[in-house]
Amino acid sequence: MKALKHTLIASGLLFVALSLQNAWGYTYTCHSRTGTPNPIIANFGTYTITDPSANVPGQTFMSAATWSKSVSSHIRCDEPTTGYRYRYFSADSPLTPTTNDGHQWYYINEYLDSTVALNIKGAARYVPFRNVRGGLANDASSNTQVNGGGSGKLDLRFKKAVMGSSDFENIHVADFYVTKSATATSPEPIAQIFLSGTVAVPQNCVINAGTVISLDLGEMYSSDFISAGEKPRNVNAKSFNVPVSCNYGASLANLTLRVDGTPATSVPDALETTNPDVGVKITTSDGMTLRPTDTNSAIPITLDMVDSDTYTTNVSLQAYPVSTTGLPPAEGTFTALAILRIDFA
Repeated sequence: MKALKHTLIASGLLFVALSLQNAWGYTYTCHSRTGTPNPIIANFGTYTITDPSANVPGQTFMSAATWSKSVSSHIRCDEPTTGYRYRYFSADSPLTPTTNDGHQWYYINEYLDSTVALNIKGAARYVPFRNVRGGLANDASSNTQVNGGGSGKLDLRFKKAVMGSSDFENIHVADFYVTKSATATSPEPIAQIFLSGTVAVPQNCVINAGTVISLDLGEMYSSDFISAGEKPRNVNAKSFNVPVSCNYGASLANLTLRVDGTPATSVPDALETTNPDVGVKITTSDGMTLRPTDTNSAIPITLDMVDSDTYTTNVSLQAYPVSTTGLPPAEGTFTALAILRIDFA
């Protein structure tokens, strides 16, 4: 009986020791001191392409854009308060991946793809990367800082030729993580990188001298909206002209004009308006519908020379309201917004 009693006591002591060991465990993950990722907002300015022949689909520009900001992020890591451990740096991107040729390319807009590289430990590291080992530190106190994401570069690739310029508008390009173990994965980044900037090309066109074209479709009766996708009764299309002016470089190319905007949910070849039962269709003068946000729904434009660097034309279009639901719309003013874009054919 005594031997059995001693065996039970030993088992109980072993269980307590294991429980204490688990209670002292650390995740070795890190987060920002504030609890939310540090936003690093940078502007790489304007990258200008001077050679018109380089403005073609598939053209790549290595290290086209760079940024550098003196910025650091305060961090706190789940680790013992004594001793020093290596920092491990990782990064990924919330952008949509497109192709990978040894470096991951990401979707920026319909004209551009880009890589993203962050300067870490004296080298440009292409995103995504994982577990780049840094220096020794103890980051348990929330008083330490990490430099990461404040500088880097972009490679750019044209998916289609650009007209005038293409903009980065505060695009979230990368998330930067720190851990204190190569086997740990931090659930949230310590910093997020946002970039703005412009890619400019020699070929340029301006629509309506850069000002808004306003069109009043007039008054109509709610009861005249009968069939979805159709004009209301007793309503005629309104014609309007779109003045276009291009420089010499753009005049050498085949150009098209298209409509960009939010399509109506039920009638996607019409623009959405502020009234859910009403859409607006835009057509050519002979009635061909220009479907919003459809890059294949475009019309060619022909320019006339004014002088050696000025070429112009007027494009005739029409617009009219349509029913989107077949239901009588609520009375009141409705508005729609469209962007007219010129592209290389």
